[in-house]
Amino acid sequence: MKSDLDRLMAERNLDAIVVEGPDGLESANPDYNYFVGGRHIPGLIIKKRGEPAMLLHGPWEQNEAEQTGLTLVLLNRWNIREILQQFPDRLEARVEQRRRIFADLGVRGRVGIYGTVRAGPFFALMTRLAQQLDDLEIVAELDRDVISMARLTKDVDEIERMRAVGRKTCAVLQAAVDFIRAGRIDDDVVRGADGAPLTIGDVRRLMLREMAALGLEAPAGMIISQGRDAGLPHARGDDSMPLRPGQAIVIDMFPREAGGGYFHDMTRTFAIGYAPPELQQAYNDVLGAFTMVMNAFEAGAPTRTYQDMVCAYFEERGHDTIRRTYPIEEGYIHSLGHGLGLEIHEDLSFSSLVDRGDTIEPGAVFTVEPGLYYPSRGFGVRIEDTCYCTPDGRFESLTPFPKELVIA
Repeated sequence: MKSDLDRLMAERNLDAIVVEGPDGLESANPDYNYFVGGRHIPGLIIKKRGEPAMLLHGPWEQNEAEQTGLTLVLLNRWNIREILQQFPDRLEARVEQRRRIFADLGVRGRVGIYGTVRAGPFFALMTRLAQQLDDLEIVAELDRDVISMARLTKDVDEIERMRAVGRKTCAVLQAAVDFIRAGRIDDDVVRGADGAPLTIGDVRRLMLREMAALGLEAPAGMIISQGRDAGLPHARGDDSMPLRPGQAIVIDMFPREAGGGYFHDMTRTFAIGYAPPELQQAYNDVLGAFTMVMNAFEAGAPTRTYQDMVCAYFEERGHDTIRRTYPIEEGYIHSLGHGLGLEIHEDLSFSSLVDRGDTIEPGAVFTVEPGLYYPSRGFGVRIEDTCYCTPDGRFESLTPFPKELVIA
C-alpha cells in the first residue's frame, strides 16, 4: 500500500524516489499510474522519505492533477525554453532542467528511479545527471523494488475498484455463455439462429463488444482455445474454428479498467452439450485442487507451500507436475498463480522453479489457477479466480462466477 512507502524506502536506505511519467498521453506505465490513479497526466512523481508525494505537471492538466490528491508543482516553474537558450544541446538542456528541479525540491542522496521509459534517452539523462551532481546516487532496483512491494497489498479503494472489474468481467463471460447456449448442435457443430456455424471469432467479438460497453479494455487480448489448443496454456485460439460439442474450451480473460487501470484475471473451462469421461475426470481433478488450496490458504504463509500442495495432489492422481519434471509439456506445467493489480503479473510468485521466500500478506491480490494440459489427448483444463487476502486474514474470491463444465 502507499502507506508502506516510507517504511520500504527506509529499509532500502532511499532518501527519495522518482517515478518517470509519460511525455504524452500514454497510459502503459503502472508505477506512475499507481500515484495518479490512471489519469492521463504527463509529468513526474517525486517523493522524499517522510514527505507527501509531489506531482510535477503542466498547466493543461491542472484539473486532472487536482483529482489525484497529491502535492502539486507546476513544471513551468523551470522554464524549458529559457534553459534551451542557455543549453542548445537537447540532452544538456534536459539534464539542466532536472538538475534545477532536484536542487529546488531538495532531492539528494540515494534516489530510486522507477516508471516505464524509453531506455536509451533515459539512460543518457540519468548517466549525465549522475556525473554532474556529487550529492546524488541513482539507485535502480532489479526486482522486488519499493513500488512493486507497495503495490502488492491493496487499500480499500483499490479493492473496491478490483471488485467492480471482477463483476464486470463475470458479466462478459456470462454473455458469452448465454450466446453459446442459445445455439443448437447440428452435424457435430454448434450453429446459430441463421444456421451458420458459431466460431471462436464470433464469441471473441461478442466479448470485446460487451467489455467496451462496460468500460473495460483487453490490451493483452484474451484466450479462447478449443480441443488440442486448450492443452497449450497460451494458445489464443483460432477465430475461424467452429465450436464443437464435447471438446474442452478454455476461456481466459484478463481485462482492465479502460485507460490503464486495474486488471481482473479469470479462466473457466467449458464443454458444450456433454463432457467425455476423460475430460470430466481432469476437470474434477483441477476443481478439487482449486478447492483444496482455497480452503488451505493462511495469511503470512509461504506461497511455495501451496504450489507444492497442488503438485502433490495432482501426482497422487497420476498426473506429472513441474515439481517432479522439468521441462514439462503435459500434466501440471505451470505455477499456481501470480500477483495482480495494475499489471496482469505483479511481483508475487508461486513458482516451483525459484523460491524467493514470497508470502501471502493481508491486502494481497493474486490469481489461483491450477490446470492440467494434454494436447496429445486433445484437451486442457484450467480454472482461475482472482483472490484477495483481507486485512483480517480471510480469503475472498473476486470472481463471482460458477464453476460448471458443461454448457447445456
